[in-house]
Amino acid sequence: MFNLLKSDIYRLVHGKFLWVGLAILVVYVALAVGLVWFGTTPTFAQMVNEQTETGQAAEVGPNATFRITDGSGANLSSEEVTSLNEKVIPSRTYSYAQILISVGALTLLICLIIGELLLTDFEAGFAKNIFAGRGRRWVYYAEKLVLCAVVSAVFLLIGMALTDVGFALAGFEHRQTETLGEFWGWVVLAWLAVMMYATATAIAVGLTRSKAVSISFVILVSTGILASVVMTPVAALAPALPILTDLMQWLPTSSVKLLGSGGIGLLSSVEGTAVEGLTVPAQIALVAGVVIAACTALAVAVCPRKDV
Repeated sequence: MFNLLKSDIYRLVHGKFLWVGLAILVVYVALAVGLVWFGTTPTFAQMVNEQTETGQAAEVGPNATFRITDGSGANLSSEEVTSLNEKVIPSRTYSYAQILISVGALTLLICLIIGELLLTDFEAGFAKNIFAGRGRRWVYYAEKLVLCAVVSAVFLLIGMALTDVGFALAGFEHRQTETLGEFWGWVVLAWLAVMMYATATAIAVGLTRSKAVSISFVILVSTGILASVVMTPVAALAPALPILTDLMQWLPTSSVKLLGSGGIGLLSSVEGTAVEGLTVPAQIALVAGVVIAACTALAVAVCPRKDV
C-alpha cells in the first residue's frame, strides 16, 4: 500500500491535476476575499444606497439590515455587517469556514481531482496492471482512501494559509483569538468533513468507472445540491412528521453547516445537533466516521469484485 501511495503522490506532483487544482484554489480564494473586501468599500456602500432610493435595499451603515448571508444562507445581523464594514472577522476558523467549507468550494475541487485521478487509472490501464495480482485489488482501493485523506489535508491547509494571507493583505483583523484546542479541533473536523466527500467520490468512481457518473456525483453530492432537493419536501412534511427534521440533521451537509460558525465555542456547543446532549464535534465526527467506514467496507469487499 505504501508503494502505491508513493506512486500516486509522485504522479500528482509531476502531473497536472495537483498544480491545476492549486492554481484554481489560489484564484478562488483571491476572488472570494476580494468580494468580501469590496463589500467594505465606499463604492459598494454607494451602490447599495443608490438601490435604497429605488426601494431595492436598505441603507448601509451601523444599523444596516440589507441581505448579506454567511455562506449557509442565513442573513447576517446588523452587528455582523458593521464588523465587515470595519474589516473585522469573528475568528480565523470562521473565515476558513465561510471561504472554503460552507460554500462547498474546497470539497468540490478535491472531489474532482480524486475522481479524475481514479478515472485516469482505469482509462490508461494502470489499474489493470495492479489487478494482475488478484489478491492486491483491495489494497489498491484501500490506498485510494488513504490518498483521499492526504489530498484533503494538503488542500485544506493550503486553503487556510491562502485565506489568512488574503485577509491580511486586505487589511482585515480578527475579533477573537481561538485557543489551540478550538483552532485545531475545528481543523480536524473540517478535514474529516472534506475527506468524507472525497472517499465517497472515490467509491463512486471505483464502482461505476464512468466519467459522466463521476462528474454528476461530484457536482450533486459535494456541493449539497442533492441534499437541498431532498430537504425541500422534508421541510414541507416536517410539521406532520417531526422525526424527518431529526433525520435530516444526520445528513453530511448538515454536519458541514455546523462548522460554519468557526471553532470558538464549537467544542462545547450542542445547538443544531440531532440528539439532545450530543455535542457538535461528536455529531460531525460520528457522521463523517460512519461515511468513511462505509466507504472503507465497500473498498475492501465490493470494489475489488468489479471487472476491469
